[in-house]
Amino acid sequence: MTLPLTVIGGYLGAGKTTLLNRILTEDHGRRFGVIVNDFGAVNVDASLIANHDGDTISLTNGCICCSATDGTAEAIARIVKRSAAFDHIIIEASGVAEPGKVARNAAGFRLPLDGVIVLADAEQLPDQAANRYAGRSVLAQLRQADVIVLNKVDLPSPARLNETRALIARHAPDVPVLETEQARLPYALLFGVGRGAAVAAWTAGPEAAHDHAAEYVAELLERGPMSQAAFEELAREQMGLAIRAKGHVALSDAPEVRHLYQKVGRRWTLVADGGWGDEPPRTQIVTIRVREDLPNHRHAGQNMWRVSGAPFASDVDRDHPGVSKQSDC
Repeated sequence: MTLPLTVIGGYLGAGKTTLLNRILTEDHGRRFGVIVNDFGAVNVDASLIANHDGDTISLTNGCICCSATDGTAEAIARIVKRSAAFDHIIIEASGVAEPGKVARNAAGFRLPLDGVIVLADAEQLPDQAANRYAGRSVLAQLRQADVIVLNKVDLPSPARLNETRALIARHAPDVPVLETEQARLPYALLFGVGRGAAVAAWTAGPEAAHDHAAEYVAELLERGPMSQAAFEELAREQMGLAIRAKGHVALSDAPEVRHLYQKVGRRWTLVADGGWGDEPPRTQIVTIRVREDLPNHRHAGQNMWRVSGAPFASDVDRDHPGVSKQSDC
């Protein structure tokens, strides 16, 4: 069994551990094997801990958290040996590490890279980037990301936030940016775990008055079998603004094979994913886009598609701050 790999990076204090804790403690139904450099920073609710044997924390939701103090390669090997027990591997890189290099080192285990997610502190990033000692690492982290999570956008002044946005646009111009507070995001933006129907269900609720999650729109694209060339054109041109996309593709060149399409940031793959069984071959792709990009980016050949979309509902319960309404990861 081959496990997809996600690398979470970002400079010290950006919110990596907050994001990781959200993943570990959500009732998401996914079994993650997580590798971190220091257990001390991972404050998992004690009620979720099934066993803690020193270098591994086993959680009641099926996830585990392994220490990488004895080396990342050894920690990956421990999880890979138990691959049948997990659905996904996450590596939280240290605050000074280059996440792209971590991903390359993990490639030796032939794990398909699902994406490199880099968190940045909206208030502190300009100072961190200008630091004579840390600046080079901070900018390298941004450039190596598939998706940048600009966290803590509620803290800086409007002028400071614009300064941070401009810095990212200058040093990582082609990387999608998700803005959020306290690392709250629709998790479909981060992991390839949602199928079309599930994502459509997540987005069916009413839009909040203002929430960063509501600034993203999910669309479900459907059509019959298409040629390989037509699909590649779609992936290259018409889905260029999708931050995240996933779905099954029916190719007229190989009608008996179901293909799985995934896109994270600038990276996309199309691989065989079994057969169609009793289902009729059809292409169904969920794309997640920034709302402001939508008016000027409708499909040139949209008459070939059935397109439906809805805003992401807030994942924060306004009456009970900190309580998530969504449990999918």
